Formats: sequence, structure tokens, C-alpha cells
Amino acid sequence: MSMSLKSYEHCCSSLQALATLGKIEGVIPLLHGPQPCAYQTQIGSMTCRPSRLVTAGTLIQKSEVVFGGEQNLKSQIINIYRQYKPKIIVIINTCLPQLIGEDIKGVISEVEQEIPDLRVTYFDSGFNFPKSLPLGNDVAWVTIVKLLKPMEKVKGSIGLVGRSGQDAGAFTPVDTFLKEAGITTFAFPAPHLSELEKIAQAEILVPMHVVPYLTCKEMSERFGSRVEYIEVPSGVRGTSGFLRGVADLLKNQKLHDLVDQEEEKIRPRYEAIKKQFARNPVKVLIAYGPASEFSMSKILADFGAEVIMIPSMRNKFAQAEKELLKKKYGVTIFEDDFDTLEDVYEMFKPDVVFCEVQGRVEFIPKLMPNFCNMMFLTAYGYDFALDMGENLHKNMKREVLATWKDMVKRYGGELHA
Repeated sequence: MSMSLKSYEHCCSSLQALATLGKIEGVIPLLHGPQPCAYQTQIGSMTCRPSRLVTAGTLIQKSEVVFGGEQNLKSQIINIYRQYKPKIIVIINTCLPQLIGEDIKGVISEVEQEIPDLRVTYFDSGFNFPKSLPLGNDVAWVTIVKLLKPMEKVKGSIGLVGRSGQDAGAFTPVDTFLKEAGITTFAFPAPHLSELEKIAQAEILVPMHVVPYLTCKEMSERFGSRVEYIEVPSGVRGTSGFLRGVADLLKNQKLHDLVDQEEEKIRPRYEAIKKQFARNPVKVLIAYGPASEFSMSKILADFGAEVIMIPSMRNKFAQAEKELLKKKYGVTIFEDDFDTLEDVYEMFKPDVVFCEVQGRVEFIPKLMPNFCNMMFLTAYGYDFALDMGENLHKNMKREVLATWKDMVKRYGGELHA
């Protein structure tokens, strides 16, 4: 008896791993897989990676499926090093070479003997994580962390650990407050490898998202850092909760005072947005994608939206965040099995859907707002949340869609392409 592919199982972790690793200068990802895999991964990651991202692929041929593609892989690694001189090459080992049992470790050993200055590592992606696209981030970071050296700790310092390459240089909405409070802060990821590796100096690691559970675990074991999960710093209350959590960890009253000042400053905008949501209620379905559902659910529920969330992560950080979303924000967590998102839509009848692909075929005939989670990867801090709250109703285009629905009903007999 065959099993159909569930709608939440079609995004490959290789895609997110490629976009993540390619954001760090000094690191080049090498996708080891067939041409269709390389094409789809490149196209799928175009919305969340820089235009000048250097990536490479081996483009496994049919003959290599029979006789092995180790020589092709070795040649590509050497070519990349000669042309770009990266510090690290990370092989993203996709499904096909895993199925035929290629000796990736043997290839790495040969290359490192020939090029002592180059560090090469790899991880298995693809069908190892069929239900969780963002795990591509986590396992990619673990691979990098295993190559970093321990450093002497800076007393009282904080390490902010993000989820994806898109977080490189994106912690300003949070670390500005920490630095103003006199707290030494290290960021992971960072735009350059030389900056990224300083995470080993952090005394306490504080995850910025639910994704980097394995990364934090590896850092703790390798560097001896302490991991303290607080919450995702998204939304007004979420950002304050995160910053106050750090203040409590370090007994830093100045950080509490800075949060008080910021809350007072933004209160008029915050209250105006909540009144807007009260006047125009919104029911939102936020489904999987690259774990954006956790931050987006918090932002919108904070303003008063009714939120149904389908989570993509089930690690310890995700479990803690789910409990917080339920108890503090009243978010409905839906984890029952389903075939397509249309099934879930019929259960909850939301006004708008956020998922990893915009314009899903299930929702096009319904002429309803549908947003892409891939566009909300760095949803941290007060300003992001306030801007989203002020513009959501406008961006939903309810009047336009209502007009189209009326035209379809009037002239198309409720049938359209």
C-alpha cells in the first residue's frame, strides 16, 4: 500500500542548509547531488540568500550512480579551493549519494592531505529530515561548530544564537539594548567566519529562536558554555520578555530600565494597533515553513489576532515556546495529521494563511490572502512587530478580494481557472 506525500513533507532541509551556509564569508557549501536536486535547491533558496552567494554542486551523473561519484566530489572541492580560497567547505550530502553509500569521509581525508590549510566537513541532509525544513539550519551549524576552537570565556557575556544564515547581522533590534546596558555580546551566525567563531567566548548562550537546539547542545559540550532558553524575541511582549530574561540572568538593572523606557515610548503605537485588531478581528492560520510560525504567531496574537499554528519543530526549545504561546498568548497549536492545508482550512476557516509557499493551489480558488513565511525570517524586536501590525489589514487586500469573489459569483457561476 503506497503512502501519499503529506503537504508538510515536500520542503527539503538541503534548501535551508544551502541558504544558511552561503551567508557566511569564508564558508562555501558544496551540494553533492544530481542536477535536478541542485536546480531545485538553488531556485528555492533565491528568496533568502544574497545575490552573490557562492555555492557549488557536483551534479552526479547516471554513470556515477553505478560506479560512484567520489572522484567528481574530490575534483570539485579542489576546484573550489583553487578559485575562491575558502577557509571551510561544507559538503551537503543529499539523498542519492547516501543511497549508493559513497565514502565522503574518505574523500575528505584525501583532500585534507593534499591541501592542509583547508578544512572540509559534511553532513547528511535530504530524507533524514522529511518533516522539518529548518532542521537543515541546525545540522549545518553543528557541522561548523565542530570545526571551531574553544576560547577563553568573557565573564558576564551573552552569546545570541540564531536559526539561519539570514540572521547574520540581523540581531541589531535586540543586541542594541544589551550593548547599551554594558553587556558583552557575541552573535552566531555572523557575516564573516572570523566574527562567527568568537561565539566560543560567550559565557551564556541564549537562543534567539527555537531552531538551534542541536547547535546550542554542541556549543555547550565543545566550549563549556551554559545554555539558557528564554523565548523568541518577537512581538512587543516577546521582545520585552527576552530582554528582561537576560537582565534577570545577569542581574542587570540597567537593561530593565532600558526596556521600561522603550515600552513607554512605543505604547501609543502598540495600543492603537490592538484597537485596530479589536475593530477588525482576524483569524490567522500560520503553518510550518522555516519555523517562522513561532515568531509570526507571537507577533499577531500579541495584537489580538486569533492564531492557529502548525509547528515545524519539536525539540526542547520548541516545546517551551509552544507552552508559552498557548498560555500567554492563547495560540491554538494544531499537530494532528492531515493531507493538505485545505483540510485544516476547512476546520478553522481562517481569514488569512501564512505558509512556506505563496499562492498555494488549495487557496487560489478561495481568493483569500496567502503570505509566504520565507519572507519573515528575521522577525525580531519591537519595530518589526509594530510595522507588521500597522500594515497587516492593508496588505490582506480584503476589499480587492471581495470584489473578485463577487465578480466570480456573478459572472462565473463560482467556477474559475
